[in-house]
Amino acid sequence: MSAIERYRELYEHEKDSNHKMLSMIDGVPADARTDPRFARAVTIAAHLAACRSNWLKMIETGEGDEPWWERDVDPATLGPRYARVEALWTEYLAKLDDDGLAQPFIFADGPGRYRGHVEGQVLQLVGHSDYHRGQVVLLVDQLGGETVETDYVNWICERDPRWGEAE
Repeated sequence: MSAIERYRELYEHEKDSNHKMLSMIDGVPADARTDPRFARAVTIAAHLAACRSNWLKMIETGEGDEPWWERDVDPATLGPRYARVEALWTEYLAKLDDDGLAQPFIFADGPGRYRGHVEGQVLQLVGHSDYHRGQVVLLVDQLGGETVETDYVNWICERDPRWGEAE
């Protein structure tokens, strides 16, 4: 499997995990939604969507335009945000090849300008998403919501015949 094929696979796992995370947030009991931890879970989920959106824009144009962290996020906006950003990233990764992964890009962050490369940023986002989804799962659990597994191994076992019970 080429590097870009691996990153496409990892992004398919991320999309599946995102949908599970959003379902977990939606499943938080109504009486727990006034708890500040619910707002924190929604804020973290919005942050993940903003990061994916901003970094794609920074790779392509050098500048992102969404706030990294929002307050008072309406949970109803999360589904459409994720649908939009996932479609954009899926399209971007479909067009990217292994040579494109090595391409540098210049991006603005506050008053500074920095240099990165596409593969490093794609890989960073994979870990970043796992990290923050774990925070959301913990908050949902604390709020009495049902949680589900989002680990890669659970996802790949359902898709790859090389994974499964040993005979």
